[in-house]
Formats: sequence, structure tokens, C-alpha cells
Amino acid sequence: MIKRAVGYAAAVLVTAYLFLMYDTPALSVAIVLEILYPLASFACLRSMGARLTAGIGKVPAMGEKNQKIRIKLWVNNASRIWNGKYELKVKAGGRNSSQRTEKKMAGMLEPGRKKTLPFYLTSEYCGSMEISLDRMRIYDFLGIFYRSISLSEKAYVGIMPKASLIPLEITRRTREFLADADEYSVEKSGDDPSEIYQIREYRPWDSIHDIHWKLTAKEDTLMVKEYSFPLGCVVLVWMDFPRKGQSSEGFSKMLEAAASLCMTLAEEKCIHMAAWFEEKNARIVKWKVSDEEAVHGLLWRMLEMEPYADEKMREVCYENAFRGEHFSSIVRIDGRGAITVNGKKQELLQL
Repeated sequence: MIKRAVGYAAAVLVTAYLFLMYDTPALSVAIVLEILYPLASFACLRSMGARLTAGIGKVPAMGEKNQKIRIKLWVNNASRIWNGKYELKVKAGGRNSSQRTEKKMAGMLEPGRKKTLPFYLTSEYCGSMEISLDRMRIYDFLGIFYRSISLSEKAYVGIMPKASLIPLEITRRTREFLADADEYSVEKSGDDPSEIYQIREYRPWDSIHDIHWKLTAKEDTLMVKEYSFPLGCVVLVWMDFPRKGQSSEGFSKMLEAAASLCMTLAEEKCIHMAAWFEEKNARIVKWKVSDEEAVHGLLWRMLEMEPYADEKMREVCYENAFRGEHFSSIVRIDGRGAITVNGKKQELLQL
């Protein structure tokens, strides 16, 4: 606005010079109008500042990477006299990124009208995208002077990763790993004495310690207890997302790696636990994954992940959260999407 004000002042000085040099009624009218115009502009901008509003309308909850997403913005002119000349400044970017793209949307709105403005967003990374209305400028009649109005409208769109099955071998150690659990398999027996899978007749290789004596007396034949196989989380998928070196691209790769790994484990009927450190609440977030639906819920929850800075707090929370818990394998996915199993990189993942 400084350039416009300087230009307007120069125009007034030129008119004043001509007024002094030539005695004509037209110049007299012109100099009076030019002097009064800033006052009229100030009154107009003050009136429009309370009557011209803008906001974010309908926003889709989620989208896909590299897919065009349509977001509705709106501008409302509550004045019954003035036309509203406006300019909106819209910002869009990842929640965990300082990079923002800006777009200006300008137009004219007649008195008493509300207008919908389509805003299109395309993200090359997965994650939570933030759309915000930063400010709105309101211009006067001739577009010389304007008034800026701060806006605090924000909305979020979850850009979901695509899950694809990856080469993975689940070893016998993981298949037969016994983990503490509140659920038990209905398809196979195990060695957990806290839950009975079934009661059947005695076989020569059965242990006498498994004989169900009360039912044996009732049935008048030896009956044994077959214990259940616990459906606990045998694999830990640890998402390590430190603030140092984090980026939108790295977070996107981490989401895609987690999506593919967890989907593959779910297809293999391998119940596992996904976890990460949440610094703002000083806790470890745990998510049990047993099927495809749980994978989608996990990914939606991961969109809200924030990088951590306190390494010591993470270590303390990790030790407290998993004290007494055992896993057949610990898979670590770092903030760049790299996967290691029990601290080692593998070309073909073996759990």
C-alpha cells in the first residue's frame, strides 16, 4: 500500500501544481475530490471491515497422494451498499513441515451476496495437510487503499498412504511365539495353562498332569485338558520419528512403509503392535493390529504424529511402557522410512 499511497500523493501534488498554474473550475473540483478521497476511503474500509467475511467451507476428510482435492472457501458481503473488492491469502502445507505454498484469490462481491470459491490442493507427500486462511485484504472504490483483516480459519486433510504387500517371511519362531494376551485362538491349541482350548479323550503321548480328573470320573474314561494358544502381539513395529532431520518426504515414506508392513503382517495373520513416542503427553502410543480394519485405523491415527526432541524422555517412556513385555521381533521404521529388524537391515524381511 505504500507504493499506492506515494503514487496517490504524487498525483495530488501534480494536481495542486496545475491548480496554482491555471485558474480553471475543473482543477478546483479535482483537487477537492483528491483531498477528500482518503477520508471517504477510510470510511468505506471501516464499514466493509465488519461486513465482508470469509471462511473455509466443506473440506474432505481424506485424500490420496498426487490426487487433486477440492476445498470450498466462501466470502460473504453483508453490506447493502458497497461492492466488496477482496483478496484472500490461502496457505497449504504439511502439519510437520515448515514449507507452505501460498495462493492469492481476488474478486468483487456485490452487496448482500455470498460466494463460494473452489481451492484445489495436490500433495506429493502423505500426512496431514493444513489449509489456512492467513488474511483478507479489502480494497476501496478505486483499489488504491486497502485494509488487512487477520483470519484464523484452519482445516486439515489426511493424505493417506497406499498399502502394498511386501516380501516377508514369518519364521517358525514368530509363529509359535507365546505372548501374554486377553484373546486366544479358536483354531489351534497352545501351552498357556490360563485358558482351556478343549477337553478331549486321553492319548498315549499326553501328560498325566493334563488329565481332567472330575470329568474323567463323570465320563468313566480318561479326559485331558488341551490349553489355548494366546493371541498376543508377537511383533513390535516401532515408529521412530525424531525432530532432527525430519521432513515431509521422510514422514511420507515412514507412513508408506508402516502401511505396507502392517498390511502384510495382517494378511499373514500375524498379530502385532505398532507404537511410537508422543512427547507432548510423555507417553508411548500403542496400537494393536490384527486385521485390515485395524491397519486403516492405525494409519489415520499416525497422521497426527509429531516429531520428538527429548531423546532421554523417549528412552524412559519406552522402558516403562514395555517393561515385562516380550516380542519375537522388533521392527524399527525411522523418520525416513528405513526398516530394520532387531537392529539389522535385511533385504528380505524375516521375522
